Amino acid sequence: MSEWHPDIATIPGPRYRAIAEAIAQDIKAGRLSAGDRLPTHRDLAYRLGVTVGTVTRAYAEAQRLGLLVGEVGRGSFIAQRAPADALYHAPPERDGVVDMSLNYPPAEPLAETALRDSLENLARRNDLAHLLPYGKFDGPQEVRQAVAAWLGRQHRFPAEADRLVLTTGGQHAISAAIAAVAEPGDVVLCGALTWTGIRAIAEMMRLQLRGLAMDGEGVLPEAFDVACRTLSPRTLYLIPTLQNPTGTIMGEGRRAALAHIAERYGVPIVEDDIYGFLAPDAPAPIATRAPEQVLYLTSLSKSLAPGLRIGCLAAPRRFQPRIMAAVRATTWMVPPLMGEIAADWINSGVADSIAANRRQETARRQAIARAVLGPLAGSASPQAYHLWMKLPAPWRATDFVAEARQRGVLIAPTDVFAVGRRHEEEAVRICLGSPASAEAVRQGLNVLRELIPQAADTRYLAVV
Repeated sequence: MSEWHPDIATIPGPRYRAIAEAIAQDIKAGRLSAGDRLPTHRDLAYRLGVTVGTVTRAYAEAQRLGLLVGEVGRGSFIAQRAPADALYHAPPERDGVVDMSLNYPPAEPLAETALRDSLENLARRNDLAHLLPYGKFDGPQEVRQAVAAWLGRQHRFPAEADRLVLTTGGQHAISAAIAAVAEPGDVVLCGALTWTGIRAIAEMMRLQLRGLAMDGEGVLPEAFDVACRTLSPRTLYLIPTLQNPTGTIMGEGRRAALAHIAERYGVPIVEDDIYGFLAPDAPAPIATRAPEQVLYLTSLSKSLAPGLRIGCLAAPRRFQPRIMAAVRATTWMVPPLMGEIAADWINSGVADSIAANRRQETARRQAIARAVLGPLAGSASPQAYHLWMKLPAPWRATDFVAEARQRGVLIAPTDVFAVGRRHEEEAVRICLGSPASAEAVRQGLNVLRELIPQAADTRYLAVV
């Protein structure tokens, strides 16, 4: 494969990044396979009309992403397991590393205590046979009733238990919702910066994901309107409350405007309210304004415990058959034991206490972040599990992430969240919930803060 000659003319951004992106694209398309040898730095530079230094940097970037391996004296080869989504994966944990790359909730001791109590109570019962057989595709009625009550208390969403479908977590709910409204090849809209999971879902379902322009409140209504008229989209995916990665909260007027456009063009909205419980003062979900046009979903992963794997989806009745088909085709049903535990926590009130504790700990960690970073912490809501830190020039996000990694702190760059062409904003997402303690949060943030004065170091200027 030493004759590999990529077409980088249509790939935006610095040339070294275009070459690295071409490698990733050709792996995904099957044009490059594990073990293939790439041209030498000099040969590829000559073919593409770039400097040898640009190719060197491109290969280094591809190697950092897990796409290449370099062998001294032999050359550069496609990795045996080169991931097309390499940016999504943090490296294995090691001692001294502060992982702020994954948006986990903070550890909550009360959840462990609640689990122990629930299991002990179950062990004393003699009516557990109902937890063993196959159950209803949409989940047991008593669990759906408990989840509906939870949505009303914590998410400001007056759900009807009979219209709820339980799923094995939030990502499963999103997959089922998208499968209910879109077919392979269809256009699905989202923000220009969005949660990485929707990109993976779109790729798996062979959908065309298109990013829409955003401002400090999220997706612009005019961008949505134009896309509805020109792209014939099948749905718009949104995280209106504490958007991932930006941490913004969409205002009342913006939610109403997007709902109006969705109704006008008959384009359903898939509303992901995973963080809604963290912001009790946020506007009510869009689904309360346009119940016949919105597929509303959330899960207990961020609020109670990811290990429960309980998500839920409330959708207009016309989508129910396809939602149920998607659930049957993937997980069949929610594990009854997990549903029983979740219902026990909700009905006893312990779930509300866990959620309150998570809000309190999140506020504590956000206060630390703003004390350490100052204005660098940005304008995102202090109720979020994460920060969106814009970088001063001449820092590039990928360079900042690489330098932070060398110093033992893991974070995620803009490119991970960008849909379509490379996003112009140089920023990083910093997750405050995943470190084991508030002190670890402070430690990681101090490392990042120390990097900012080095922005003038010419090592980090882009090679074009």
